[in-house]
Amino acid sequence: MFWMLTKTSVTLGTRTAGWVRTMGSHQLLVPPPEALSKPLSVPKRLLLGPGPSNLTPRVLAAGGLRMIGHMQKEMFQIMDEIKQGIQYVFQTRNPLTLVVSGSGHCAMETALFNLLEPGDSFLVGANGIWGMRAAEIAERIGARVHQMIKEPGEHYTLQEVEEGLARHKPVLLFLTHGESSTGVVQPLDGFGELCHKFPKASGL
Repeated sequence: MFWMLTKTSVTLGTRTAGWVRTMGSHQLLVPPPEALSKPLSVPKRLLLGPGPSNLTPRVLAAGGLRMIGHMQKEMFQIMDEIKQGIQYVFQTRNPLTLVVSGSGHCAMETALFNLLEPGDSFLVGANGIWGMRAAEIAERIGARVHQMIKEPGEHYTLQEVEEGLARHKPVLLFLTHGESSTGVVQPLDGFGELCHKFPKASGL
């Protein structure tokens, strides 16, 4: 490959000859970018959206610590401590409490694939991109998807959701608390009690 790059640099003429840099016994056509010789510049921003969000100094300091191997005993201890923190936040003692290293979409897809089976009834509030994505994922799983469609910018009332639960009898209800595509906050008070009125339904 390096031989081909050298040959190409000759055929391109004298204009590109200046780009060639020597590394050991090989000649490189592409020089190192100037950005690599400069310190990384990250501006200060106050982030008020659903995510990403500003980090506390403690978290920033942790990100600057030395790397350790993913199979070392200290890493397992850190993972156990993170698990305990997540259990505290969600007030659960479920031993299968897991941290998903990925985007919000990744976490949502993980949850849906673990809660839905082909043929299950799934009730989803589709008033923005997140509800639409949830519906698409559930369709790929093979669930029977029932969308409560609303215009972007609107949210759902307890009465509207109760009607959907009574009609479709889903095993899972999906509502987006913070719909980042429209900036809408979905009130959640009372929806937990509402799901308990329908034995099959659980809320996500």
